[in-house]
Amino acid sequence: MASGSIQTVIVCTPVTNAAPPGIRTLCPDQGGQIYAPTKVQAYLLDPSQQNNIDAALGQFDYAYASGLWSLAFSMVVGLYFVSHGIGQVLGLVRRG
Repeated sequence: MASGSIQTVIVCTPVTNAAPPGIRTLCPDQGGQIYAPTKVQAYLLDPSQQNNIDAALGQFDYAYASGLWSLAFSMVVGLYFVSHGIGQVLGLVRRG
């Protein structure tokens, strides 16, 4: 499922030469900088994807991440001890 689409949009970009007066009403000057409309292609996000984007760009939850890391580390250490125990039992059976 796509989270947006490519659209052609008009944006005001800074220019060095003077723009015609009719264009200046569309893109007004700001701080002495002259702007002119320019047509560009942009990837526009679908409004239905706002929750997904906000969740991905939200604050990083260190408490949740440390909990997941602790769980994963505990599982690795636990599996190591279980595997070591099974290896000890198999070694005992093999040696008789």
